[in-house]
Amino acid sequence: MFNLSKRSKWDSTVFDHQLIDAIDNAKYDYEKAKMSEEALFESNIDPRLIKAQTAFAKQKYFFLLRASRERQMKGHWQNVFMRPE
Repeated sequence: MFNLSKRSKWDSTVFDHQLIDAIDNAKYDYEKAKMSEEALFESNIDPRLIKAQTAFAKQKYFFLLRASRERQMKGHWQNVFMRPE
């Protein structure tokens, strides 16, 4: 009647590639935040704000890594800093 038993299927390989891309982006953001944290400590900006931004980027990156570990994914994690600024 309501087709509750029919569930749309999604392609797990597409999701895996999206997750790898998200991990790459999060790793890039985390590394950039760490470098910015070291550089911005000498400025007039509140250090708590800088540390909070770095901690947020770190937690986001590790959350995505845990998700990939739960899915037992294998990927190429070495291409993080291949982007131009």
